[in-house]
Amino acid sequence: MSQSNQEEAILAQAKIDFDYWSNGDPLGYGKSAADDITFFNNSPATARIDGIQAFHNLLSSWQGLIPPHKYKIIDPMIQVYDNVGIYTLLYHAISDDGQVLVRARATVVYRNIENSWKMVHSHLSNLEEA
Repeated sequence: MSQSNQEEAILAQAKIDFDYWSNGDPLGYGKSAADDITFFNNSPATARIDGIQAFHNLLSSWQGLIPPHKYKIIDPMIQVYDNVGIYTLLYHAISDDGQVLVRARATVVYRNIENSWKMVHSHLSNLEEA
């Protein structure tokens, strides 16, 4: 698969993942997670999450807490190294009336496992208002 095709495949998987998130479905966001996933966010109460079960437990605890919203991806970049893809971006959650609800930076690392791009690391950090 060419570099361009790999990037397109990663973008397609990331869109599926973020569409779940924006529909208020954190468990859907985790559907593409690999068994050895790690996760960080900017909550001081959340240490690094290791492994699929701990990740699903965390996402389950967020069920019903993420309001459905539109989103905009700002300044995306994909770097592909053999079977690993790193997707960095700014994520803006937007209300129905166009107000930005949350601005976050994100890094999602995917690994190609049996011809499917699986999330092996996700890091989301809210940006402070200027």
